[in-house]
Amino acid sequence: MKKLLLFLLVAVAFTACKKGSDVAPQPAGALADKFAGSYKLSSFRYTDSQTNLDLPTLPTTSNGKTVSGTVTLTKVSDTKVNMKLLLKTTGLDDYNQDFGDLDIKQEGTEYGLFSGTTRIADAEGTTVIFNYSETDQATSETTTMAFVAKR
Repeated sequence: MKKLLLFLLVAVAFTACKKGSDVAPQPAGALADKFAGSYKLSSFRYTDSQTNLDLPTLPTTSNGKTVSGTVTLTKVSDTKVNMKLLLKTTGLDDYNQDFGDLDIKQEGTEYGLFSGTTRIADAEGTTVIFNYSETDQATSETTTMAFVAKR
C-alpha cells in the first residue's frame, strides 16, 4: 500500500508539473520578415490648411472615381523596413509617398515603426496603423496623415 501511495504521489507531482509554454524569442532576422509585404488601405485621412480628405472606408467610389491604395513594407535589414504609400484615384495621377527606412522596435507586446525617435506607426502581423501630425513652426500650420492598411 505504501508503494502505491508513493507511486501516486510521484505520478501526481509529474502530471502537475505542466511543461512550460514560454515563447522563445524570435531571432532578430525574423523581425523585418514578419512585417514586410503589401497591405491594402482600408481607411485614409489627410488634413492641412487647404485639404480635408477623410475616407473612412477604402476602396470607395464617388462621382465615378474610385479611390484605393496600398502600403508596401520592404525589408532593408533585420530591424528596418522601407515604407511606401500608393494612393490611386481613377482618372488622376497616383499619389506616392516614400516614408524612408523605419526602425522596427518592440515596446511591451506591441511593435512600432520609428523614424529616429518618433513612433509614426504601429505594426501587427496583418495591420499597419499610421497616424502622424506635424506643425510648421513658421506658419503654425498642422498637417495630419492617418491610415489603416491590412494584408
